[in-house]
Amino acid sequence: MENGNQASFVNQSIFLTRRSFVNMYRDLRYYRLHLAIYIGLGICIGTMFHTVGHSFASIQYRALVLVYVAGFLTFMAIAGFPSFVEDMKIIGRESLNGHYGVAAFVIGNSLSSIPYLFLISLIPGAITYFLVGLQKDVEHFVYFALALFTCLMFVESLMLLIASIVPDFLMGIITGAGIQGVMLLNGGFFSTSK
Repeated sequence: MENGNQASFVNQSIFLTRRSFVNMYRDLRYYRLHLAIYIGLGICIGTMFHTVGHSFASIQYRALVLVYVAGFLTFMAIAGFPSFVEDMKIIGRESLNGHYGVAAFVIGNSLSSIPYLFLISLIPGAITYFLVGLQKDVEHFVYFALALFTCLMFVESLMLLIASIVPDFLMGIITGAGIQGVMLLNGGFFSTSK
């Protein structure tokens, strides 16, 4: 293929963003099933810890809610690994044929996942946050939702990186779970107070 006939990097990224967005919408496993599970989980956590209060004794319960929500949402991103492996097979063929580069694919995939990850962090986050009654200020909730969104974006990127290195489903899921387990342990939530 000649360079004169090849689409620009921006056009490639736009095309891949659109294609990836449509694929994510069509595939039930990608984000819609995750959203339904997270909403159910948010309702469960919210009812279990409904209005724990703001006393000194309730600090531990609020911390448990925050750790569990952040840990579970990010850990469940492993479920998207099979879709990433399928995408890696497609990108391997198409990039070898000279249709686009890896950078255009990464940008397209990242941009297309932003709305879904934002909804996943916003809707279940709001259900959990306000049922538990963590804070009444909107600023605190926005910070909470953005922190969840950032964690989800990071873990999605991590799983995409693992899919590019480890193409086997089982080994990729084990690798992702191991890395996330180490990150949870080193996050400071489980440290002893000395």
